[in-house]
Amino acid sequence: MLENDIKKVIDGVYPFHMPGHKRQKEWLEGLFDLDITEISGADDLHAPSGVILEAQRRVSRKLRTVSTIFLTGGSTCGIHSAISAVCGKGDSIVIGRNCHRSVYNACNINDLRAEYVYPVLRPRLGCFGEVQAASVSEALEKSGAKAVVITSPTYEGIISDIKAIAKVVHKHKAVLIVDSAHGAHLGLCDRFPESARDLGADIVIESAHKTLPCLTGAALIHICSHRVSYSALQEALGIFETSSPPYPILCSIDRAYKAAENEKLFGEYASRLDRFYEKAKNLRRLSVTETGDRGKLVIYCGEADISGFELKKTLRERCLIECEMAMPAYCLAMTSVADTDEGFDRLISALFEIDGTLKSGSRFIPLSPPKTEKASGKYEAALSVPLPLEGLLGKTSAEFVYAYPPGSPIIAPGEVFSEEIIGYVRQVFSCGGQICSSKGGFPDFLYVFKEKH
Repeated sequence: MLENDIKKVIDGVYPFHMPGHKRQKEWLEGLFDLDITEISGADDLHAPSGVILEAQRRVSRKLRTVSTIFLTGGSTCGIHSAISAVCGKGDSIVIGRNCHRSVYNACNINDLRAEYVYPVLRPRLGCFGEVQAASVSEALEKSGAKAVVITSPTYEGIISDIKAIAKVVHKHKAVLIVDSAHGAHLGLCDRFPESARDLGADIVIESAHKTLPCLTGAALIHICSHRVSYSALQEALGIFETSSPPYPILCSIDRAYKAAENEKLFGEYASRLDRFYEKAKNLRRLSVTETGDRGKLVIYCGEADISGFELKKTLRERCLIECEMAMPAYCLAMTSVADTDEGFDRLISALFEIDGTLKSGSRFIPLSPPKTEKASGKYEAALSVPLPLEGLLGKTSAEFVYAYPPGSPIIAPGEVFSEEIIGYVRQVFSCGGQICSSKGGFPDFLYVFKEKH
């Protein structure tokens, strides 16, 4: 049975990964007794007028939003709905090149013309960093877009200057949508950075299950200004959200934000992080990089003879600690208020144990995500053919190719495979990373558009 197979996978393993309840029973107790449908008195998420409406209003008051709507389909359904509510068919939109694939899918669904804005690169880590307001301004001048979508914080916890970006976006009469899937905990405690909700964003989407003690799929979409139509958003949610929202997920959201009123609870969490970072200063080959959100433990190994993927595997197999993700130069451990002292102690002890076995000197130079170029249009958009990796140079991609996690495309349909893109895919894959393609052919082949003759 699948249930037994999964139990074997997680037995005895400490979860430094999402969901944020970390399998702690105190956060899960009694939720599955509430697995009901829209019976009398239980309200309806798609037309709330009773207990669900009041729960949403409680969270909205706490977070000082115009409106807050609970989601049970994760941030993905919130992103699809937000973009569809703000943009019409064929409109222009500016999106961060590191946006999650759900943003690209929303652009395709609505036939939007996307103008990319590239975040600053973090070459030491080999990842995208923050989006700059000047880049957004330039993209808006060029495109006249109706909306801007950026990701903040990123998977690694890197935070953009939302206040400056919002000022630029509103100057151009556009709407700022922030994918803050990894930032539901921000603004709940003064020991963490401010949330995009409070810094001028018009719509903020958060995955509560990532960094708060909620069930998987729990998310929220916040309307933070009157530039956004509540009715248009509700109409879009009626399309993209399930018509049978699970009540255990809804109740876990409400429970998490009730717990957030306990300042002592979040203060203890912040103190655990302080102690961890202080101890980590004594690591020799490994190090823990602070990126903006201290809750994301970015364990850097770029100057040691181990890759991030190997470090993640070693932590799992030797130390029974499961981290969230890895890339060539780092391994990422996700934390939440539900983590325990014992969990943090296990992680720092494991890192010192591994650190003592390492030598200095990386076996590779981490590559940053390369810039992409759109094709000139000399291809048959309706026809695609599979090609092996060695035959892709100069060809136009007919599918999304991405490392998962984090799920932002390395290359998108209509873009040309360069040596840098092929090299980046090869490095991530050869180091043990998971490369996915939207048509499912990788690693044997990827689909490219057939060239016109």
